[in-house]
Amino acid sequence: MPDRDHIADVRKVLNTHGHAFQYSVLRRAEELARAKESRWRLEAAELPVGDSPSPTHADFVLSTTPDWAGMPGGTDHHAYLVAECKRADPARARWCFVAAPYTHHSPSDKEIYFQQVRAGFGSRVEPDVLRKWASSDPAHLGYELRTGEKGDGGAGGALRDATAQVLRSMNGFINYRFSDEHFRWERQTVTTLLPVLFTTASLLIAVGDLSSANLKTGELPPDWGEVREVDWLWYTYNQSPALRHRVGASVASPIEPISRAIVRDYSRTIAVVSPSGIDAFLGMDFLSWLS
Repeated sequence: MPDRDHIADVRKVLNTHGHAFQYSVLRRAEELARAKESRWRLEAAELPVGDSPSPTHADFVLSTTPDWAGMPGGTDHHAYLVAECKRADPARARWCFVAAPYTHHSPSDKEIYFQQVRAGFGSRVEPDVLRKWASSDPAHLGYELRTGEKGDGGAGGALRDATAQVLRSMNGFINYRFSDEHFRWERQTVTTLLPVLFTTASLLIAVGDLSSANLKTGELPPDWGEVREVDWLWYTYNQSPALRHRVGASVASPIEPISRAIVRDYSRTIAVVSPSGIDAFLGMDFLSWLS
């Protein structure tokens, strides 16, 4: 029947573009919130956060606040989870991540970086970076591996594009929420932004020293490293200046170490979450962990 043919076409488009996966993730987030197994609550889906010439939408935004938020004389703490949902091409639905042995001058072990914005502390809204330490080494490089399955016919690059998109959405949300310097904040507020990439891909961590490659061939030794599968991971990425928000744009001093400026303005950590990791990740009390 023609109607069934049309439905099949619609299903194919929805599957390929990932909208079905996006709302499936959001439905699970809502179920966890109703069951009080997650503190994240929906703010908006398909939130417009882009400016010309790069209009875009965040797939969805969740928020959470601590139990003591709003108490007299205190500072309110908020967190926004800005999500990008990526249904991986079945032919490349294994994403492998590697920790880089060198990132910047004198990095701390297992250090990760979150964008914060402080408001109500003075006349301006001030961006900041929050440094935390993960329980395992964060990744810095990511690759799509072939699975042997039939694919959707795409050219690859899904991980790269999704990484840029979730950072574009996070920074666009900051522009949307904090760009009006004349807005009066009645309370001191610290807001933490958490970019999250939900994907149907299986996630692998390759553990080994990349600097052990042979200088003549550029190749790693045959017995290099080991690979293990994980439910979710931290992925630190140096976003480009084109992606960065415009709130309180800083100007580096000529004598400021480049490594400090890189961390302050560009290094941001993304959570990459597979379907098997959704419950555990959303069930984490993020603000309590930060404090």
